[in-house]
Amino acid sequence: MMSFRKGFIDAMPILLGYFAVGFTVAVAAIANGHPVWSPILLSLTHVSGTSQGAIVNNIVFKSASIPGLGELVLLCMALNLRYILLSLAVAQKLEPSTSTPKRLLLACGITDEIVAVAISQPVTLTFKYVLGLFVSSYIGWNLGTVVGAFGTTLLPTSLLAPLSIALYAMFIAIVTPMAKKSRPILLAVTLAAVINITLHTFPSRLHLKDSVAILLSGITAAAICSFIYPHKDEKKEADK
Repeated sequence: MMSFRKGFIDAMPILLGYFAVGFTVAVAAIANGHPVWSPILLSLTHVSGTSQGAIVNNIVFKSASIPGLGELVLLCMALNLRYILLSLAVAQKLEPSTSTPKRLLLACGITDEIVAVAISQPVTLTFKYVLGLFVSSYIGWNLGTVVGAFGTTLLPTSLLAPLSIALYAMFIAIVTPMAKKSRPILLAVTLAAVINITLHTFPSRLHLKDSVAILLSGITAAAICSFIYPHKDEKKEADK
């Protein structure tokens, strides 16, 4: 039975993992000058580790270097474009009777790990089951953020910077397994890193903000890899 309870239990490993992610984001936010409420509000309204990391590292409350809202929106859109395809993958496995409002609600909670668990199920998905996956993961994410935000205020300042490095370690942990299995992904990650470094070391007259550099690096690397590794229609390849 694809019930809410089953979805909640199936997502327990995600809950534990997201607790660590939420904690890490909160630590990075506090170390970067954010008030305690900032990472908590961010996790409550935006369930995406990559986007949260980008926001946390591009908004500094204690300085004047605050990028425009439109700039951050574009950055988050670029980082989260993959969720369009991931949502479609889950939508295809949902019961046909699932209403549009329910589908839209589930789309708000789509993450890589939730999709991996959902599409691995051998049967048709129910709204309650996917909702259970989302609620369990959401609790872990936000609980970790709260613990990290308030716990960090009790830690000495000398420990905040080392702990904030964990955010970058999290990104590496997410990308490395995929890059090892896929040459296009490995090339895309490498190109993005090279382009980003180049943009930061280029003549200082550019004065690009970090968020703009990340956005340009990601889009450029993806465009180059799309040209080098064009999508092949598997059905047509099989017919040859």
